[in-house]
Amino acid sequence: MYEVLVDALAYSDILVLLSIGITLTYMTVKVPNFAHGDYASIGAYIAFTLNLLYGIDPFLSLPLAFLVSGLISLALYLFVFKPLSERGANIVTLMVASIAIELILRSIINIYADVMTLSTKVPIFRGFIFSDTIVNIGNIAVPLSTLVATITAILVVVGLHLFLTKTRFGIAMRASIENPDLAKVLGINVDLVYSVSWFIAGGLAGIVGIFIPFRITANPQIGWDLLLRGFSSSVVGGLTSIYGAIIGGLFIGTAEIIGIYFLSRPPFYLSTAFRPSIPFLTLIITLLIIPKGITGIDFNGILRRKKGEEDGNN
Repeated sequence: MYEVLVDALAYSDILVLLSIGITLTYMTVKVPNFAHGDYASIGAYIAFTLNLLYGIDPFLSLPLAFLVSGLISLALYLFVFKPLSERGANIVTLMVASIAIELILRSIINIYADVMTLSTKVPIFRGFIFSDTIVNIGNIAVPLSTLVATITAILVVVGLHLFLTKTRFGIAMRASIENPDLAKVLGINVDLVYSVSWFIAGGLAGIVGIFIPFRITANPQIGWDLLLRGFSSSVVGGLTSIYGAIIGGLFIGTAEIIGIYFLSRPPFYLSTAFRPSIPFLTLIITLLIIPKGITGIDFNGILRRKKGEEDGNN
């Protein structure tokens, strides 16, 4: 059971980073970006290419993966989503555009994998995995990738919180996302804020891509597969809250790993092929109970009702 909990922690960290980015981009253009998962695929292939050709440790590729994926995300916002939004494109148009971009990016990644396979004579460009190292912390054995992913997720969450609450630009970002019209009146450069948001979102997805091959075989399709889990995490968290995305990532990641652990054992004996459906079942059940997601819970209202009931009983 200990190994399952460690696995759940590592997987949840990945979903937290991915869902934060999905939520950031959604809050700017009000439409889910279906190309977001491909940024993770790009990060994975950057790390693999540098490791194969130059022997660079995948973890040392984290800054480059963040930069490249962030710049690609920024470029897509500046040259696709922003112009479409300014021309009055509706949600359906923006969504179709994001799907088209996803297909284009995935095709480019496939072409890159084929070209590198032919040029290097290394067939694993179509599917690769990184070897992990076990680190002993006291009497506890933890995979190095899990440790790095956890530290990275904590640093990102804490850093993002401090950035959004303690810096002038972070506060301006929150204001621009919550009420862009009012932010413009106050003299805030909303376009710059949105651009930074998309850069950060893409960069975080690129980081996620480096951790994927430590868990499963990575291929050009892996970003799309992971994206669906990221969407579930963001929606469960409320879709319009970065803190909700963090909670949603932890919730969905833990539910998937622990869920398949118990469902594949007696008395259920379900195939592990059932695993991809667990995040969506969790999403549906959560929304049936809490339609607005976890951050949509009105805790103050609950406390007021509880206090009113207690006063009535007295």
